[in-house]
Amino acid sequence: MNTLLDQWRAELTVTDRPDEYEVKRLLSRLGLNVPRGMRIGPATIDGVPEFSGPFVAKVCSPDIVHKTDLHGVHLNLGPEDLAMAMGALRDAFPETAILVEQMVSFDGPEMIAGGLIDPGFGPAVMVGAGGILTEIAHDVAFRLAPLDDAEARRMLEELKIWPAFEGYRGLQLDPAALARLIVTVSRLVDALGPRFDQLDLNPIVWSHTGWMILDAKLLLHAVM
Repeated sequence: MNTLLDQWRAELTVTDRPDEYEVKRLLSRLGLNVPRGMRIGPATIDGVPEFSGPFVAKVCSPDIVHKTDLHGVHLNLGPEDLAMAMGALRDAFPETAILVEQMVSFDGPEMIAGGLIDPGFGPAVMVGAGGILTEIAHDVAFRLAPLDDAEARRMLEELKIWPAFEGYRGLQLDPAALARLIVTVSRLVDALGPRFDQLDLNPIVWSHTGWMILDAKLLLHAVM
């Protein structure tokens, strides 16, 4: 994984400050599912996705964390709507790139996974109920990184939302696949070493292609 990380870091537009597009490119190389997407620079006159809609258009900058709060996300767009949304984003964020993605339909709960540095123990991984209500729900589990599939499964079973994984109201989710995602996240957090600060994958949803990461943020420390 270290070689992959070095290659990815060398490709960043701004060293050690990846935007959402760049974080998702890393996650995809690690075998995790992210929506099809393209980044359109602020100087680009027009950008046409090479994939079908409906589309999502959002501002793409490591400096903008809560995009929805700033009206920086437009959902469920057709081709004409996309052009209008991109115009609105360019007006609101003239110096910032735009990320256009294929919109993903999903079933069941929104989840969150990520990592942080525990001051006493080092890199840790977390998983829990996600979406915009994450900070209200407080339904999360933590472990030190890295971990294995069995420990990741136990994290899920600790959550109040766990009944959703046992067929609640007919939901057909795959906890084993989500556990594998958590393991991959834990290995990434551990491999980043002193460069790592925080990783936030939220939401993660269950789609027809498996667990899909719809938004991703990664904070790194500059290492000379």
